[in-house]
Amino acid sequence: MRRDQVTRLVESRWFSNTMLVVILVNAVILGWATYGGSALPYLIAAERVVIGVFVVEMALKLYAWRGSFFRDGWNWFDFFVVAISLVPATGPFAVLRILRVLRILRVITAVPQMRIIITALFKAVPGMGTVIGLLLVVIYTSGIIAQQLFGEDVPEFFGNLGTSLYTMFLLMTTENWPDVSDAVLEEHPLGWVFFVLYIVLTAFIMLNLVIGVIVTSMEQEVSESRWAEDQEIEEVQHEAVMARLTELGQQVEQLNRMLVERDGGPALEQAAGPRCGDTAQPPGR
Repeated sequence: MRRDQVTRLVESRWFSNTMLVVILVNAVILGWATYGGSALPYLIAAERVVIGVFVVEMALKLYAWRGSFFRDGWNWFDFFVVAISLVPATGPFAVLRILRVLRILRVITAVPQMRIIITALFKAVPGMGTVIGLLLVVIYTSGIIAQQLFGEDVPEFFGNLGTSLYTMFLLMTTENWPDVSDAVLEEHPLGWVFFVLYIVLTAFIMLNLVIGVIVTSMEQEVSESRWAEDQEIEEVQHEAVMARLTELGQQVEQLNRMLVERDGGPALEQAAGPRCGDTAQPPGR
C-alpha cells in the first residue's frame, strides 16, 4: 500500500473504532486473567494476538506519519505502552509485567472526549499547585495550633506534629470528625469554634477552589477545541466565498467586453474614418 493509502486507513473512523474494540477486549482479558483457572492459557494466547494488533497499528502509523508521529504526546504514550508490551516478562524484567495494565489506558487516546479531559487536567496543574500549596500551608498552621491547644489533653489525636497533621487531614475530608471533636470538647468546651472554622476553610472553601480551577481549565480546553473547529469551518467558507467572488468578477468582466463590442465598436469605427483603400464619397451622394 502507498503511504497516502495507509494514512487514510489509520485516520479513518472505522480504524479508530476497531482499535477501541481491541483495547476493550484487552481490558477484559487482563481482568479475566486475574481469576486464573483452566482458561488462562487461552487468555495468554489471546493477549499475544492483541499485542500483535497493537504492533501492526503502531507500524502503520509510523509509516503513514513518519516524523510527525512523535509531535503528539498521546502518540508517545501509545508507543511506550506497546514497547513495554514487547519486553519479555521473565527474569529481571518480570516487574515490567505489572505495566501491561497500562494498555487499558489506551482507551483514553482512542476516545477524543477523554483526551480533552486529561489535557485539561494537565493544564490545570499550575493553578491547582498554587491552591494546593495554600491548602497545605493552612493544614500545617492549623496542625501546630491544634497541637498546642489540645495536645496535652487529647494526645491520641494531637500528641505531636505528625499525629496532629494526620488528624487535620481527616477533619478536612470530614471523615469521622465527630470522634475527634467529641474527644476535644470533653476537655475544651469551646473547641468547636476551632473545628467549625477549620472545616469551613478547608473542606468548603479551599477544596472548592481546586474544583473551580479544574472546571475553568476544562472549559478553556473545550472552548479552544471548538474555536479550532470554527476556524476551520470559517476558512472553508471564506475560500468558497472568495472563489464565488472571483467567478462573479470574471462574469462581470466578460459582460463588459460584450457590451463594449456591441455598442462601442461601430462608433469607434466611424470615429476612426475611412480605412486605407476605401474611396471617399462626396458629400450629398
